[in-house]
Amino acid sequence: MTIKVIDGKPEVSYPCHWHYKVIGMQKEDLIQAIREIVCESDHQLSSSKKSRSGKYHSFNLEIFVESEESRNFFFNKLRAHTAVTMVF
Repeated sequence: MTIKVIDGKPEVSYPCHWHYKVIGMQKEDLIQAIREIVCESDHQLSSSKKSRSGKYHSFNLEIFVESEESRNFFFNKLRAHTAVTMVF
């Protein structure tokens, strides 16, 4: 992935692999939500951290995106899912 910052806005060269951090409360529901959204897209999902209290679970999602539109599509779908507390 190549990113240049031009006038405060990153310029991304597509296609590329994009990384998201996805956080939620119910581990299994979160995994299922991510898999439903990415479907058959080229991706890797790995466990990240659990909060100290064990209430929140986070995953690293690396997914191949063809364009800014597909990158935004995945971000918006993840963010809108009820099992997802936060995505960045």
